[in-house]
Amino acid sequence: MASLRLLANGASTDHPVPGLPFADDSHLGAGPHPSGPARPARIADPETAGLVWIVHAHPGLGRTVALYEGGPDSGGPWEWHSTQPLVARSGGYWWDGTGWHRPPQLWDEAAGSFEDQPVPAATTITAADLLDGRGDADRGHVHRASALTGQRAAMDASQWRHDLARWARIRTPAAGHPPLERCVVTLTAPELAVDQLIGTRALAAAAGISSSALRAYISRGQSTVPEPQTVIGNRPMWSRPVAENWAEHRRRPAADRWPSHRDRPDLPPGADQIRRTLGPVLFAALWDDPERRARWALRHRTRQAVADVAADLAYLAADRLEKTCPVQALADVLTQAALADLAAAADGSSPVGQVLDWLSRHHAPAAETAVSAIAEQAELRHGIPRTRTAIALRPEAPGAPAPPASPRDGVTVPRPSSSAPRTCFGFQ
Repeated sequence: MASLRLLANGASTDHPVPGLPFADDSHLGAGPHPSGPARPARIADPETAGLVWIVHAHPGLGRTVALYEGGPDSGGPWEWHSTQPLVARSGGYWWDGTGWHRPPQLWDEAAGSFEDQPVPAATTITAADLLDGRGDADRGHVHRASALTGQRAAMDASQWRHDLARWARIRTPAAGHPPLERCVVTLTAPELAVDQLIGTRALAAAAGISSSALRAYISRGQSTVPEPQTVIGNRPMWSRPVAENWAEHRRRPAADRWPSHRDRPDLPPGADQIRRTLGPVLFAALWDDPERRARWALRHRTRQAVADVAADLAYLAADRLEKTCPVQALADVLTQAALADLAAAADGSSPVGQVLDWLSRHHAPAAETAVSAIAEQAELRHGIPRTRTAIALRPEAPGAPAPPASPRDGVTVPRPSSSAPRTCFGFQ
């Protein structure tokens, strides 16, 4: 999926991105005051095709308004972060209203979220810090959005101070709009000092790959290469903590991140059937639907590449579904249902047979235990021989578990012959 390219700050933003021009966004209005943190809203520019406004509001921290260039299906900002922070700077360093945190890269399986890493000695730079009489509002500009398309040369730092001063002057007091002292522009931190940043060669070395492989990853958008913290002379530069986190991410076992077809263990037979069923469905959803395919089908994302992703998704879904089933509770309910049928002298119970068949294919040990419990209780309560009960209960599906041995008499229940008449659950 192509990414949106950041063009300008909206004139009504509370947290301007440094170095970017300001664009008139009066057509957006003030917008509703959110009662809680909201997801960013995406609004197409009414005058210029290919331009989109991203508006992100927070009840206590104000809002950000930014103008982007890109198609309607392009990937938006903040999609790398599950919480979608209001302010992100320097390649993903983000602000939570009180302090700064490093870009999320290390997943904590126990917590179900990324590890939170506050930035030591980080200092927030606000609009009030940058103005302080050093900008001339009369020399600043607020542009029309249509005038900002295409490539733009880097803005002179002194001109941006003038533009910032003009932005500050045209801000209208409104409920929820923070003062300039709380309008965040960027941050400074020891780890972001220029002499502490590293280039492509050092980042590749930290990850144990060649520089050419790293450049290939970046050009193809692969291997979750982190965004650079800055670009100096067309050279991307990263902070050492971000580089180390990426290297650690790569060193962690693949199964903790994404079980590829080379690393994933075999699933139980029932879960594997779910995987085989989901694989074609997910592939059709990703590849055969024209609208969805257009969102992310690039030249290096081939039919086979999409099929591999669909297979991995199917495995993940089957594995997670398997683990959400309360197996022991299901086996206990099955045991009680079978005994209730016996007490009622029922000729057969298709639901009991179907559930036992499912349990034997997905969790064979639990099925064996359930059959043993039913056979034992049937003998104690109703005088039905254990062997007879076990034969009647035994699922005939391929791969079914061997009949259990009686815990008291050690009798091994034989597999019934194919000619032996039986119902799904009952006795002849």
